[in-house]
Amino acid sequence: MAAIAHAVASAAAATTDRRPVRIDDVTAAHQRLLRDLTGRISNGLESEFSELRDADGPNVGIVLRERRCEVVMEIPAALLMQAVDDLAAREAIRVRIKSRRDRMLFKAPPSPLPKRVAAAPAPGAFQFGFGRGGGGHRGRR
Repeated sequence: MAAIAHAVASAAAATTDRRPVRIDDVTAAHQRLLRDLTGRISNGLESEFSELRDADGPNVGIVLRERRCEVVMEIPAALLMQAVDDLAAREAIRVRIKSRRDRMLFKAPPSPLPKRVAAAPAPGAFQFGFGRGGGGHRGRR
């Protein structure tokens, strides 16, 4: 876990270039890396790179889709560039994608039912003619 934190910190420190990352800067190797990472998380998870609307920093946008849910997340471009060669940076990206996917698919539990429960009737209160003396003499002469 310390290796992941170190990879994220070193990637953040390496971002001296503050220009926005364009979709043209993403290479085929980055596309393969993203497909590999999302495939290890879930078979139903689809992902693609996208342009960020407020692209003023060195971040890359990733669109995640699964079960009719969709979310856009950001990853530092330096971390993405480092992940091609570094396994710790690759794992850091995988953890970010997985946690964002889990938050996307989370559904709050339903509200509890009201606690107004009526008292149960006493056993033997309803004897519908079975047993001793309670049924009358139907059918007897």
